[in-house]
Amino acid sequence: MKFSPASLRRLHWLNLPGTLLITLLQRTPAVRVIATAADTVLSSPATSVLKAAVSTLGALGAMHSMAGATALSPSQPSPASVTAGVPTTLVFTVTGSPAAPQSFTFAGSVPPGMTFRALGSSGAGTVSGPINTSTVQLSGTPTTAGTYVISIIGWRGANGSSDQHGESYTVTVSGSTNAAPTITTQPSSRTVAAGSPASFTTVVTGFPTPTLQWFKNSVAVPGATTELLTFASAALADAGSYTLVATNSQSSVTSNAATLTVTGGAAPVVTTQPASLAQPAGSAASLAVLATGSPTYQWRKNGANVVGATNATLPFAALAAADTASYDVVLTNPTGTVTSNAATVVVATPLTAVLRNLAVRTTLAANQILFVGVNMSGAGKDVLVRAAGPSLGALGVPGTMVDPRLSVFSTATPPALIAQNNNWSGDPAVAAAIGRLGAFPMASTTSLDAALVTAIAGGRTVQVSGPAAGNVIVEAYDAGAGNTARFTSIAARNFVGTGDDLLIAGFTIDGTGSKNLLIRAAGPSLGALGVPGTLVDPKLEIFTASSVPAKIAENDNFPGAVDTLARTLGGFGFVPGARDAAILISLPAGGYTVQVSGINNGTGEAIIEVYEVP
Repeated sequence: MKFSPASLRRLHWLNLPGTLLITLLQRTPAVRVIATAADTVLSSPATSVLKAAVSTLGALGAMHSMAGATALSPSQPSPASVTAGVPTTLVFTVTGSPAAPQSFTFAGSVPPGMTFRALGSSGAGTVSGPINTSTVQLSGTPTTAGTYVISIIGWRGANGSSDQHGESYTVTVSGSTNAAPTITTQPSSRTVAAGSPASFTTVVTGFPTPTLQWFKNSVAVPGATTELLTFASAALADAGSYTLVATNSQSSVTSNAATLTVTGGAAPVVTTQPASLAQPAGSAASLAVLATGSPTYQWRKNGANVVGATNATLPFAALAAADTASYDVVLTNPTGTVTSNAATVVVATPLTAVLRNLAVRTTLAANQILFVGVNMSGAGKDVLVRAAGPSLGALGVPGTMVDPRLSVFSTATPPALIAQNNNWSGDPAVAAAIGRLGAFPMASTTSLDAALVTAIAGGRTVQVSGPAAGNVIVEAYDAGAGNTARFTSIAARNFVGTGDDLLIAGFTIDGTGSKNLLIRAAGPSLGALGVPGTLVDPKLEIFTASSVPAKIAENDNFPGAVDTLARTLGGFGFVPGARDAAILISLPAGGYTVQVSGINNGTGEAIIEVYEVP
């Protein structure tokens, strides 16, 4: 080895024998470089590729060091052969120099997709430097075939300073260059029986590797992002036209359309319908259904899914008042979906909560009649009946009826007039009942509202009208004591319009505990009784009577079991298949509002009914 003047000065200063110093310069740097690189790999999350590279590098470095030559020591000799699209790591250091390199810089051409970084580093990488490290790696996924010559310079000082050693290093990249996606195997249409497996197969080429997405009838299929699209058990709903879209940085391509046709199979058939039940609170009970077709099950309560109720049996470990409702089950298999008949569950509760009153507010035309029905059990009791127009206006309601009048009739055939009133004239019995029951006060003793107190046993019909149009509220209050005699049903019939002209009724449950109620909105079945111009398709909604009303239940078309229950309570029967609405529900004490509207803004005559369910 030939020494520069500076090197000779350092030799003299060290005062070491020349042969010993040469031996150290040949051996010690290589040993130090190999140890540093190995420590870096073992303490970092580098892959086994890096470990192998360091091992190779150590062997090469030792050989160079032993030979005494200063040389670039790569993990793969130049020229290195790599493949486009294949992740690659090459490792470099400099051996045989007086000291291990402290930094590297680079020149020439680096394969696209690859960068230099310190061995084991997870940084962004560079193609020029400087990189402060004793061992550097060239890593990444080369994207373009070709031959690339790189000048790699190792520096004894940091940031590319002090003595240097540089060599050329060649990387030959073979394989594909960037290419647009191509679908070399197109998906083929197929026909399978319902419940059978099915698949579409494709083969896609391109570089970079394309991303894939299947579409059904031009809508992306969630999670379908591979060349193979499979259906473990094809359903009728899976039938359609499927395409695969392949995309990379070069372009996008869409496969030919392939049609999946699903045939055969049979929808579930219910062989045993769930049966209605009425049992006391706290008892165990269950609803069950039997069906063919190996379906899945989803039980519903008043039309809403019961969470977790997905077996053929719906158990009740201990019945509670809130379980009172109408239940059905939706059965589904790959061929179709059916819904069972409805079954009612009525949970008997103590008679501690009762219907206390009914109120109906509506707009009447001149001489149009509003019908309100009440039924009182037992020997009967006094009832406060009011038709308020002027007093309603005193509360801020606009456009109220100036002079309403009311009449009370029996339900006999023909009806007999029981009582009537035009102007209440400060009737003391009426005033006393208003104060005792908490009803809103009349505007004055001379107001033209109508009101009376009359004893009711059994059924009565209240008719309200006026010589001039306007808003009016009709109320019936249980004015007696005790629960033995009580309202068992209340009803209101009127024309259902749109917007503010819906049929709206309110009622109050008084006492403690909950009250089982059947609430109905009849339109088509009312027409079957001879009422003209009925509402074709009523919708029933129940709200809390609070400052911010909350909807607690709704129904469009009634379940058959609820109609069976209504007949046992004295209600008229609904026409099978008619679009009347009904809800079986248990409600705690409080105020409630029932609203009847027409589907698709339909209008016509309808009736609201509220029945006590014992």
